[in-house]
Amino acid sequence: MTTARYHSVILDEDACKGCTVCVTTCPVEAIRVRDGKARILGERCIDCGECIKRCPHHAKQALIDDFSLFMNPKRDSPFDYRIALPAPSLYGQFSEKYSIEQIHQGLLSLGFDAVYPVSAVTTAVSAAARAFLDKKRYPDLPRPLISSSCPTIIKFIQIRFPSLLDHIVPVIAPMEIAAILAKNAAKERLAEKPNLRIGCYFISPCSGKITEAFAPLNGKHSAVDGVFAIKDVYLALIKTIGSGENHKKNAESVQIPSRDSADIPVFAPEIAWGRVGGEAASTVTSKEITTLSVDGMDQCRKILEAVEDGSLRHIDFLELMACQEGCVGGPLVAINAPLARHNLIQRELKTPIDSSHGISRVKRESDAPACVLIETFHARPALLLDKNYRTAMRMMVEMETIYESLPGLDCGCCGAPNCHALAEDIVRGVAKREDCVIILKEQYLRLLEDGKTIES
Repeated sequence: MTTARYHSVILDEDACKGCTVCVTTCPVEAIRVRDGKARILGERCIDCGECIKRCPHHAKQALIDDFSLFMNPKRDSPFDYRIALPAPSLYGQFSEKYSIEQIHQGLLSLGFDAVYPVSAVTTAVSAAARAFLDKKRYPDLPRPLISSSCPTIIKFIQIRFPSLLDHIVPVIAPMEIAAILAKNAAKERLAEKPNLRIGCYFISPCSGKITEAFAPLNGKHSAVDGVFAIKDVYLALIKTIGSGENHKKNAESVQIPSRDSADIPVFAPEIAWGRVGGEAASTVTSKEITTLSVDGMDQCRKILEAVEDGSLRHIDFLELMACQEGCVGGPLVAINAPLARHNLIQRELKTPIDSSHGISRVKRESDAPACVLIETFHARPALLLDKNYRTAMRMMVEMETIYESLPGLDCGCCGAPNCHALAEDIVRGVAKREDCVIILKEQYLRLLEDGKTIES
């Protein structure tokens, strides 16, 4: 991207009513209500988008590119050649009566010059991850290894479970690999136009991947140039393919050729990445390798706690997805997660597993070396009370003392998600005991009693 941003989840203050729904449901306690409005603590936010789903007033939004501006023919585009990178979860938004070819053709009708499905690179990513699961080749790697495909989970580990960073498989996410390969293929194909400006637009199911495109976890510049929400693209896409209005573009523009073929088919195991369990099934092909697929932040937290305790060493590979049902349950999708997952599974059943001619999954595995991540993930000390150990210990003792004096109702009326969070805020100097309505009421009643005593 051209602009570095750290978070894609933002607050519309005019729409916010200060109701604390987002505060009490945020899985990382990254939201507070102050002066009647919600406030996102940037150092804690992992861009999971849970607040976007939960807010009854739609005050939480994703900072994303405007697809209506993209489709405006009168608007000058920064790119001469625009490539769509549809996430696997996009296919789950449509019933199987609409083929993947129709969906891709619809994207072309909406203004894209080419379509490079992210699903097409998942085979290479799976192969790269599979190599790290080889105990003979990498005997010193800890178990279980954790998938790196969900940026929200990686951020969660960086903040809450930094001791598990070595468990993350060092593999680049499919979105980034797809953008790199798409641009390389386009430059090869359009070699006679060396000055052509090529842009890649990812069609995203979640806010986490938006942030990953703007501010990659590896600290490098992303090959993705823009991100659109699936729900925004879906509205325009369903009108096009549903009405049969999509006009066929030149066949050469339908898909960018790889080094082997001008066709980019998508196979069933690659589509499955859009739902929970799909990545694990695609990555692990041996019965000797054990896997566990988990979806939803609450369940992922419990599993990571078990990993930290050392009780899951018998598991080789963990697929952790922040959203329920996987990417099809993201905050930026168009239809509900169970239906999208059903659509995806039905589509998988009707899609070939591989091809015996042209491009095959075996040939795609040759791109696996390019998927290996050289950089390491670093901890984000958002929960650190103080850099000085003694000061931090003193603050922790003080925090526990304050917590014991609070009512323990975890009602959220103070603007913090629970009493323990309020105690922490008090110690940090950003809140006071009187923010608790129970304590405030007790003090008020005490003042009334004292006033009556003085009068008598």
